[in-house]
Amino acid sequence: MRPSQAELGSVLLLILPSLLFLSDPLCAQQEVQAEIRGEVRVGTEPMAVGTVVLHQVSEDASGEIDSVSVAADGSFVLPLPHVPDHASRPEIFFASVEYGGLLYFGPAVTEAFQLDSLYLIQAFDTVSAPPGGATLPLSARNIFLEKIEAGWMATDVFELRNDGTHTLYSPDEGIVWRYPLPASVTDFQVGQADMAPDVVRLEEGELTVYSPLPPGDRYLMVRYRIAEDDFVVPMPGETDRMEVLVQEPAPPAEFYPLQLSDPVELEPGNAFRRYAGDSLVNAEVRSEIAPEPWSLPAEWLGLLMAGLLGAAGVAAYRLRARKEADVPGPAVGGTERDRVLLRIAELDQAFDALELPSEKQRQEYRTARDSLLTKLKRLS
Repeated sequence: MRPSQAELGSVLLLILPSLLFLSDPLCAQQEVQAEIRGEVRVGTEPMAVGTVVLHQVSEDASGEIDSVSVAADGSFVLPLPHVPDHASRPEIFFASVEYGGLLYFGPAVTEAFQLDSLYLIQAFDTVSAPPGGATLPLSARNIFLEKIEAGWMATDVFELRNDGTHTLYSPDEGIVWRYPLPASVTDFQVGQADMAPDVVRLEEGELTVYSPLPPGDRYLMVRYRIAEDDFVVPMPGETDRMEVLVQEPAPPAEFYPLQLSDPVELEPGNAFRRYAGDSLVNAEVRSEIAPEPWSLPAEWLGLLMAGLLGAAGVAAYRLRARKEADVPGPAVGGTERDRVLLRIAELDQAFDALELPSEKQRQEYRTARDSLLTKLKRLS
């Protein structure tokens, strides 16, 4: 069975980690045979019957270029058109085998030194996933959050684990694995994954996978928008390690039951606040942004201070007046004229305490003072 373009795309994601190995300059100088020597196993046993297909991916073309049958002990030898050298000729070789109706792939070969090792293609017997999808534990989950005006942008990275010895698949091409996402998720996108992007979907608020899942860990990244500031992350089943990483700057927040941990800086100037938890079972992470501390608007603060200063001035004036009234001497009396003078003094002191009086305040002050002065003239 020939792999589809989607399957070839997923293969590249599966085998790219092997590109991280660097060749030893001394080994690269040794003469090597332009061939892949390998073995196909089903579980722990060699596959005695089958065909191994060689694929080549380069800037110019990609596809099958050769095939050979496996020996009774599962071994095979695939000739290459030349010794690989990724620096001078960017290309990838890899091999595949079909078993039980599914395709299994070996690692990428890009350098000469890789031809010195046994090339292993691991296949497995299959088992049907239960209707609606299987429940699998997560080895790790990391949610990167970026605060936006209304809610968050989330990059959600799953490392799901098949602890069994069989490949999970759906014989009717249904859901193999499903997992709930936070409510109000929009703008869903599939990022890098160990599977073709078209087999990963958002359906009725759940992340669904239609791809077969062999034993071991599988990596999956999706991106979406959460429309609410406070939200809940459902986490059914077992999760070995859970982290929420909030890109700075962001408001103070809690992600219960995760604990605030050491921050991380993925690159200079790109810092993340980190919340982490281990060995979670049927948990849910609750996000809650801390309320902003209450503050009085600047204009109201100015008026309040002016009022307080004015009141303090009036109180001081009255206290002084009472003290002077207790001093022996001519009586200054509590006449109507004295009371008008006191009111004028209080009015002047309160107005002087205003740093930037408004036009309305000025007009009210002048009107009240003119009225008191008119009354004072009548009493003189």
